[in-house]
Formats: sequence, C-alpha cells, structure tokens
Amino acid sequence: MEIEEFKNIMEKFIEKVLNCDFNKLPISDYNKQYLAHITPVISYYKDIYIRTLFISVLALKKDHKDLTIVDYGGGCGFLSLLLKAIKVKKVIYIDRNPQSVIAVREISRALDLAGPDVIICGDSPDLVKWCKENQVKPELLIAIDVIEHIYNLRRFFADLTSINEELGMVFTTGSNPMNIRKKRQLYKEMDMYEKGNIITPNYYTKRLEFITRTYPDISAEKAREYAALTRGMIYDDIKYFIQSNNMEGTGSYTIPSLQDKHNTCDPETGNYMERILPFEEYAQYLRPHGHTLAVCTGHYYTSRKNPLARMLARMANFLLDHIDFFRYRLSPYIILAGFKSRRHE
Repeated sequence: MEIEEFKNIMEKFIEKVLNCDFNKLPISDYNKQYLAHITPVISYYKDIYIRTLFISVLALKKDHKDLTIVDYGGGCGFLSLLLKAIKVKKVIYIDRNPQSVIAVREISRALDLAGPDVIICGDSPDLVKWCKENQVKPELLIAIDVIEHIYNLRRFFADLTSINEELGMVFTTGSNPMNIRKKRQLYKEMDMYEKGNIITPNYYTKRLEFITRTYPDISAEKAREYAALTRGMIYDDIKYFIQSNNMEGTGSYTIPSLQDKHNTCDPETGNYMERILPFEEYAQYLRPHGHTLAVCTGHYYTSRKNPLARMLARMANFLLDHIDFFRYRLSPYIILAGFKSRRHE
C-alpha cells in the first residue's frame, strides 16, 4: 500500500469517527462513556494503532495484507475497523464484555466500515477453541490496554502460543514501571479500589466477606489477616491459600505474583486494576514459548488544545526519543512486543 493511500484511509477513518453521534446508537452506556473519552483524541489512538502495526510488520517481515490479526480485548472495535480499512486479510475481534461485542457491530454499521471478519465474546480459552475448531492460525495478536488487567499471564501466554507457536504478540499498556509520575497516579487508583470508596464493596471488603462466608469458624482477626494477605487473588486462589497456608496454592492453578505491593484485582473476576510489572516479569512468561521481549516507548499527545500542554508534550517526546536516561522514565505508555526468537536473528 502506498504511503499516500495509507494516509488517505487514516484521514477518512478519523473524519468518520469525529462526525458520528455515538449517543444515538443502540449500545450500552458503558460503551457510550468510553467513546466519549476516546473520540476527541482518536488521532492519538490512531497513532498508537499504527505504531503497533508497524512494529509487528517489521518483526514478522510480512505484508499486512497477508496477515490474520487478532484484536484482543477489542472494546468498541476501532482497531479492528482500521485494520479492515487498510486491507488486512482477516481480523478476529475478541472481547469478554457482551456489551462491547454488540457495540462493535453497531459502530461498524454507523461508520459504514467493514467490521471484523470474526467476532468472539470471551477470553483466551474461547479464542483457542474457535481457532482450533476452524483451523485458523493467526500470525499476530494486538491488544491495546489489556495486558495490565490479565490475571494469570502464564496461562494467558500458554493459551495464545497453543494457537500458533509462531504467534507474534504486541501489547500496549500505560502501566509503565519506569515512569514514576505515572506509577504514583496508578498507586492512588489501585489503593482506592482496594480499600477506598470508589466502588462498593471495595476489593478488600469483597475478600473479607468471602473468607468469613466460606470459613465461618475463622476468627475475625484471622479473617482480616487473610483478607490482607490475599490481595491480588481471585476467590479460588484465596481458598487454595487458606487451605494450604502458602503462597503456591495446592492445585495446578498458579497464583500470580503481586510484584508491587499496590497491585490489586477484583477477586470475583480476576480483573487487575492497571497492574504494574517489571519488564523482566513479562520476559519470563514469554521465554518458555521461545519468544523474546522487546519494550518500545510511546509518545505524548501533541494535538492538545492548551498551548502549554502541547509544548510540554513535544518537549517530553524529544527527550524520550533522544536521551536514553529519559527513554522509559518519561514514556506515557510502553509497547511490549513478543516474537519468536529466531525472527530477530
């Protein structure tokens, strides 16, 4: 695809998104709120989509028109729609939220754009099941702001590589462990979900109520102790922990490491609240599957309305692009790219 043609497609895509009144669509309030957040900065997200695709095509050494790509945790489906617009061979959209699955169909119709070829409601096991039943082996998986929410990364990567041992995986996340300012912001959010009143009941209270309900003979003091110790665990793992009284559990289910004391998840769903992990942690999960990890930096949004904010964003981008010390420390988000090792030879 010629560069000019590519640019024209991008411009038309952005124009369609900006001109669409998503509030009139028969989609959930959750999706409308998300769209209200993302639409004004769609050009920024477009840059993120292009950046991830460029990294992927470069690593795979294949034309994007020859690829089957999974849009994992696709949300409202903008990435899927953009991939189809640039003529990707096959796009598989998957999201665990049934409301988002409905939304992607409605949005593609409203924008008069081709929707994803396949739409799946579920998680990685559902993707594995569909791919094996249909004998489809995607070459690439892209997930925007998803990996920081995955409960069991070991199982997640095992699922994905069981579809295709050569599968390339590219993830973006704002949970950059090197950006101190970003970490402080996320710590406040995590602690609010853990013990604050941003949601009712909070995660700590959920665990405490589960423990007292499941083990009525445990003293109140011991229940509170267990509720604190099991931060970042789902109900099944809480039971394993209490029964065995060790952090490894008793079954084949591997309890995830918190790594950072602020990390926490919803014990009912396992959805992590913006989990922060060191780069090496991701590399360790990928290594058994013969994949190596490359960590790339993202850029700040430079089309802000505020002139001072625009100037500061440009300055930050210059620093992280040209001075190694600031490269990861300033990056607003990171791109985690996992590809089969021999592809980098």
